[in-house]
Amino acid sequence: MPSMVKYSTFYAAALAIAGTTEGFAPISSSRKAGTATTLPSPEAILQQHQRALAPSANLQIQSHDTSCALQQHTTTTLQMSSNNDNEGPAPITAIFISLVLLFFVVSAFAPLLDFASIQPSNQDLNLGDAVVTRQDDTNKLKNYQSKFDALSSTRIQQKLANLPVFYIAQDGGMQENIYFSYSEATKAASGEGSVVKVTTLDQIMYPLILKREGMFKPTAATPIEVKNAIASSSSTTYKLVPSAAAVTDAKDTGTTLKEGDIPLFSIARLAFAGSGGQPQVPLFLERADGVTSYTRLGKSDEAVVRTTSLLDVLDSMERGTRPAVGQLEFYGNAEDVLKADEMSSSQ
Repeated sequence: MPSMVKYSTFYAAALAIAGTTEGFAPISSSRKAGTATTLPSPEAILQQHQRALAPSANLQIQSHDTSCALQQHTTTTLQMSSNNDNEGPAPITAIFISLVLLFFVVSAFAPLLDFASIQPSNQDLNLGDAVVTRQDDTNKLKNYQSKFDALSSTRIQQKLANLPVFYIAQDGGMQENIYFSYSEATKAASGEGSVVKVTTLDQIMYPLILKREGMFKPTAATPIEVKNAIASSSSTTYKLVPSAAAVTDAKDTGTTLKEGDIPLFSIARLAFAGSGGQPQVPLFLERADGVTSYTRLGKSDEAVVRTTSLLDVLDSMERGTRPAVGQLEFYGNAEDVLKADEMSSSQ
């Protein structure tokens, strides 16, 4: 309150003037009447009054300066706060947030774009299109490839495990030829100490035939002869031998094969019930087994046989070059499958 400070300062100055002895002598009550005294001049009184009021003036000036400084600081602070609110996030922060949001948007839509880009257009697909056959139109599904249809190495191995193969064991090792027919393997085992043994195709396909041990994930215990063969496979070439009937069927259908490849036979409009209610498209090692299965369904029309090969199907499974390729299943000759079960229980 400025008025109270002013008046209090003036009252203190008045008391200082009344009680001071500098420049004049106070009137003594004991002086005699008529005795002359020396009074201070008006100029002296004015100077003393100014000296007394000097602290008060300094106080007012300091108080005023402090108030102005505080007011200026408060105004500056409020102005800076207002400016910060109006400016928003810093440019670098805004750019970083935008990039993060863009990343999540692209990640969310990328699978959909990939799926759309790989779908065949204007084509009627059915379950039979799951297999690559030599009778297909060369342009049909030519560029089809989908990671959603590609199978893992584990699933491929599980499918290969359905096919028994027979090898000739000798001196802790195995001979180079591996047979799908037990009778033909027996005929070839003419050497002393040679014994026909059985395993499944998943045990030997990738490590011995294709020399790709990275894909070797067997579904059961590996026979000792196969283990030894894998350990020394770099110096030996192993080969799959199709049955004589399969070779004849391939020639009759005009199916050409690469060295060491195996013919497979598919019957149009033939499917089996699989686990979980999913249909299976059977691929037979011999044509006769496919035709017999088709006839047992009570079909009166002639079975339409289509051909493919083991290497073609494996490539399709690995790369996903056919829709629903995961629904393909391998079927061996019925007699050889029964013989393999019998041998497995006694080995």
